[in-house]
Amino acid sequence: MKKDRIITGTFISIAYIAVLLLAMYVHPICFDVFIFLLAVCGVYEMCKAVANFSSEPIFIIDLIAVVVGFAGFWFSQYFFKTNAAGMIGYFIALAVMIIATIITTAASKTYVKGNAISTIFVMLYPTALLMFAVGLNYFIDWTSPASLVSASLPYRTAGIAMMFLVPALTDVFAYQIGSVVKGKKLCPSISPNKTISGAIGGLFGGIVGAGIVLLLSYLSIEFKVNLFGLGKMLTDSWTTTIVNYVMLGLFGSVFDQMGDLAASFVKRRAGIKDYSNLLPGHGGILDRVDGFMFTGVFFYMYFAVMNIIVL
Repeated sequence: MKKDRIITGTFISIAYIAVLLLAMYVHPICFDVFIFLLAVCGVYEMCKAVANFSSEPIFIIDLIAVVVGFAGFWFSQYFFKTNAAGMIGYFIALAVMIIATIITTAASKTYVKGNAISTIFVMLYPTALLMFAVGLNYFIDWTSPASLVSASLPYRTAGIAMMFLVPALTDVFAYQIGSVVKGKKLCPSISPNKTISGAIGGLFGGIVGAGIVLLLSYLSIEFKVNLFGLGKMLTDSWTTTIVNYVMLGLFGSVFDQMGDLAASFVKRRAGIKDYSNLLPGHGGILDRVDGFMFTGVFFYMYFAVMNIIVL
């Protein structure tokens, strides 16, 4: 079991690094495809879990919602070419799918109101949450004649880097510190193994994750190396820069742990330990990206506000 976890963890790490490099140096669509695959797998796993304690979600509708949602995002993003266009297009597509779900279940003799509610729930969690990561991927200067990669705003590069690092180090520090210190449980009714000491350790891990991005930003300036364009995130004031990164790491960790607890709540209701056994030693896709999804929402909101303030 431990060997499987290490092997799978290594594979996941390599996949994350590959996606990050492709998104930063090849084309943003590489990251979109990664999130699309996560959404498809996540919808399948969530539909199975929800069916254990509620009316069964209509999987085919949830799957269509993923395709329609991404199509709406891409069409709006590449047609209107503004930072918010894709997310607006996605939420219009989501609204259409919600209405279609209600009409379908209302007109059907097979499905009931509960099926509609469960189906809409899966559209929101995980699909809608994952779309914020895609939205962050398109913080790009669309007026620039350069390629999409070279026209990336610093918020895109820093946000995507921290979406991988902050949740990963939050989980590592929470597990290690929680295992050593132990102490009072955090939410025993939802996740009996999580401790307050582990949660505090996770906050420190999130700050470390953001600190690594800060270090890479500094090195890219100091040695004049283009590390994803992270150097653009540094400001003239080191105090402001450090406070900014600490807040990103701290609140990114908070959202990661909230996502973990939300996933644990659903699993507890469903009476399952993992969402699937797709990743030996790690469970399912949702077991790996539960915090990633929530962190993506926070980083998108944070950098969207920063983008408005700066511009």
